[in-house]
Amino acid sequence: MKLVLSRKGFDSSSGGAPSPILPDGTMFSLPVPLARSVKTYNDIRKGRDESTMVRLVEDLTGGNIGRDALAHLDPDLHHAALDRARGWRPCFGQTDAAQTHLEGCGVGRGDLFLFFGWFRESAKHTMADGPSTETAPISTSSLDGCRSVR
Repeated sequence: MKLVLSRKGFDSSSGGAPSPILPDGTMFSLPVPLARSVKTYNDIRKGRDESTMVRLVEDLTGGNIGRDALAHLDPDLHHAALDRARGWRPCFGQTDAAQTHLEGCGVGRGDLFLFFGWFRESAKHTMADGPSTETAPISTSSLDGCRSVR
């Protein structure tokens, strides 16, 4: 069995900010921007409460990524994120150079993928003279690692 480390969510090159650790301790991995996607941050819901993640993304990126920016759900693990067809199942995948690399390493059925990402604690607050901000960073942490281990 092979172990594949797979970076997911926002980071310094994709999104430009860490994904948040919400005040309740939930690690919330944000989908990365991707110009060839068909879903926007305004289409993707944060959870069962029906609100989309657009405000969260706008707050964490200082408005650099907005409601109409296209987002890539990989992995796509949460049923509540989008309207789903009957029988939907969670999925993830690789394409292009990443897929070719995995094939070249003999990665296949029975191998284990471990997702990791860059996260920062966040806090809900309201600015006295400005807009309400859902999350704001309060500390930083990062993980550097390789993509796959045999």
